[in-house]
Amino acid sequence: MRWRDLPSLSALRAFDATARSGSFAEAGRMLNVTHAAVTQAVRGLEAELGVQLVQRAGRTVALTEAGAALARSLADGFGTIASGVEALRRSEARRVVRVTTTTFIAETYVMPRLPGFWAQHPGVEVALSPSPAKIDLARDGFDMAIRALSDGWVEGPDEEIRPLCRSQVIAVCAPSLAQSGLSPQDMPWVIGADKHLDLIEVQGAGLDVSRLKRVEVGSPHLEMSACRQGLGAGTATEIICRADLEAGRLVRLPLSGLPVVTYAAVLPRGPRRPVVEAFAGWLQTIF
Repeated sequence: MRWRDLPSLSALRAFDATARSGSFAEAGRMLNVTHAAVTQAVRGLEAELGVQLVQRAGRTVALTEAGAALARSLADGFGTIASGVEALRRSEARRVVRVTTTTFIAETYVMPRLPGFWAQHPGVEVALSPSPAKIDLARDGFDMAIRALSDGWVEGPDEEIRPLCRSQVIAVCAPSLAQSGLSPQDMPWVIGADKHLDLIEVQGAGLDVSRLKRVEVGSPHLEMSACRQGLGAGTATEIICRADLEAGRLVRLPLSGLPVVTYAAVLPRGPRRPVVEAFAGWLQTIF
């Protein structure tokens, strides 16, 4: 197909609307333009094709034989386009919303609230992929990430950042460990997958990390579980620990100097599906 050999799409749409409605004025209302603009577009199409397509019949227009033949072809063509667009929209609406985030945020905050999203958007599938790694959203096929950003974060050229909340990093442990008489310096500390970050946080709170007894669990999935069982103290944001603190499974240690982080929804720049926008908007209501 050589597109440059075809008349303009706007002229073809003007003629199609005229053929369907039988009136320049009604075609203008269908296209949200003036009837004069439709008339001019159809006359221009006739001039380009070198054939009369319509003829006036009082307040309406009638199709010539050539016009009727073109109208049938356009009805088939535009109908095929409309069907293809609608099929694509239905397919995209059903496609899973893929979200990467940390294990803690996925399990303790987002998943318990997902029924609220589904009540507003029934049938939309959401797949949470817990991972501590920062991945390339577009390359790996994710619609968004929920990330904890340290102070000084900047928006990258290929991403849009929507802050959700600010949350203080706190030190916590099981009540049994807090009642053991050990000072924070002498307690064992649960170190997860990101050992460097965990140690920087407790060092900022004034502890000598070289003298700490470390309990390395390897998986971020197990860090809070180890703290609840009294295996050691640990650090996490207040939003992650909130339910455990309220239930008495964890208590807060009196350490200051720990950082504050910003939780944010991170989306790749470019066009995105309405359901992705809906999920991102819902996230802003629950944090």
